[in-house]
Amino acid sequence: MLRQILANFPNFSGFKESDIDWMLSVGRLTECHTGEILIQEGQLTIDKLYILLEGALTVLVSQAGGVDDGQEIDRISPGKIVGTLSFVDNRPSSSTVIALEKSRMLALPKHLLLKKQEQDTDFAAHFYQMLSVSLSEQLRSISNFLAKNNVLPGEPLRKVLFVFAILNDGDIDWMIAQGKSQKVSAGTVLIEQGKPVEAVYILLDGTLGIFVSSQQGETAQKEIAKSVKGEILGEMSFVETGIASATVKASEFSVLLALPQSILADKLKQDTGFMARFYRAIAVVLVDRLRDRLFRRGFGKLAYKLDQLLAEDIEVEDELNLDILDNTALAGARFDWMIKRLQRQL
Repeated sequence: MLRQILANFPNFSGFKESDIDWMLSVGRLTECHTGEILIQEGQLTIDKLYILLEGALTVLVSQAGGVDDGQEIDRISPGKIVGTLSFVDNRPSSSTVIALEKSRMLALPKHLLLKKQEQDTDFAAHFYQMLSVSLSEQLRSISNFLAKNNVLPGEPLRKVLFVFAILNDGDIDWMIAQGKSQKVSAGTVLIEQGKPVEAVYILLDGTLGIFVSSQQGETAQKEIAKSVKGEILGEMSFVETGIASATVKASEFSVLLALPQSILADKLKQDTGFMARFYRAIAVVLVDRLRDRLFRRGFGKLAYKLDQLLAEDIEVEDELNLDILDNTALAGARFDWMIKRLQRQL
């Protein structure tokens, strides 16, 4: 019966029966009563990923880190995933998740999921595709909330060229060969809210503004974020095969690489390894975007402070993660290589 329940959820339609059976074999059924906290903002260790089977959950964020002053940013219905942000980036939770009614979940141990992904590329590809769709839906659902809250002064969270740390050299070569370089002047609209998106873009140089209009159809647009070089755009519409959730305009003269959606979709169908790496990269990008946009409005600060303290503790103990440093350097080198290759086409 549980297998049928999972298989009927849209997020799990891409998995094979054997994948569903594996999740059921390692997962543990758990219940939350009305008002019970499943995940607390600032919680350091979240060693499970939850699939909501029955009931309803609310997601709250606060500026003080407490539950009493929490503001609802999302509601989770059956078939949705809980705990995705901390699963992807291994950082403290930026939000609190509470049961609105008696709810039943399947809890999947994180260490077993990671091991499964290492051993089974096909599973990893569909798993990260599912997470990317889930994260994209979360970003869409909070767009009005973001528009209502002003961006606070200060620097955004530290950015890393996530995509280039996860994709390999062959992937980058393929993107250069199949993509189209574009130069755009300030004010050029690349993506329009509510309309289909033809490509996934990588910003090579310049700055782009991200704008949203309210659901009430107001003509005035509000800038909710800026994109800087190395960032990817149009990926939400691609992973959900939907329309744009925001308008993207060039804030200054900018250079981009456009990957047509149809070509990218064909590549993902033909190359499972690329599919796994691509969707994992998208998941990491979306997690960073969610955290950053909440943080820039004064929410999720507790998680950020705890993350900084943990990083300081690691440095004090002289156990700085060299893998992270190596990946950051490699990502920068790949990005520079892409720009140099594409400059010959411009």
